[in-house]
Amino acid sequence: MFYFSHILTMKITTRLLTFLGICLALPSTHLCHNVVKPGSVSVEPVSNRTAVQTQAVDGRIFGGVEVEPHSRPYLVALLVDGRSLCGGSLISLNFVLTAAHCTISASYVELVFGAHNILINESTQLRVTSSSIINHVDFNSSNYINDISLIKIPSPIVPNDHIQAVNLAPASAGSYTGFGARLSGWGITSNSNSSIPSGLHEVQLVVMGNSPCEDIYGPDVVQPSKLCTYGFGTVGGCSGDSGSPLVVGFTQVGITSFVSSNGCESGDPTGFTRISYYIPWIRENSDV
Repeated sequence: MFYFSHILTMKITTRLLTFLGICLALPSTHLCHNVVKPGSVSVEPVSNRTAVQTQAVDGRIFGGVEVEPHSRPYLVALLVDGRSLCGGSLISLNFVLTAAHCTISASYVELVFGAHNILINESTQLRVTSSSIINHVDFNSSNYINDISLIKIPSPIVPNDHIQAVNLAPASAGSYTGFGARLSGWGITSNSNSSIPSGLHEVQLVVMGNSPCEDIYGPDVVQPSKLCTYGFGTVGGCSGDSGSPLVVGFTQVGITSFVSSNGCESGDPTGFTRISYYIPWIRENSDV
């Protein structure tokens, strides 16, 4: 998910998933069961330039498959101000990690732990409303640099088979270029879809070097603090996946930050906030 702005020749479009009806008002103890549709508040930069790519980049959860229920226990659904959907990850008993563009204007966030189908109240789910949000103070809404935030959970989470914290890539981690990675989320599964899927979906991606990604989105967007991925076929992130974790093995390496405004089916790379770059900030602002 993302927010509107323009940077030089780069156009940033946005489309958050918006909950309709009574979900637009006050914090709720359960998610609205109305149809969720793309709205006008999630973010996706795109370059106007035609770039000659030095690496095959075929991809845009889009093109993914539904995972086994509760097999990704670190995934957290975020209902922001009762109307916008993002993803996040549980990184300790007290904190959830997500993208700053999801929470920069939020008054409160309903956190849904242990979920597979977030449109119903599953017995495995734990729902908590939090207003304690730590956005990166230097978050830049024009190019999505420092697109990272933390949400403090009101009371410590009690882990179980369905709710567990994820490991974070250390500051000493390399670039992960060429590594296979998994992106999980509740984002829409095609440009034409008007609602989120009933279950958690996941797509297999490959981490690409920053240089070919920079050729597409430009150096203002693709900086050392970013990480990009491509896939085989039309696969990748889509509206509603913002803030969701990118994982290599059992380690989170990225936070979903942007996709191309050419659409989820464009084949353009998905962009992420690079975890290893922000480990000092995460430690300073949480108990990790």
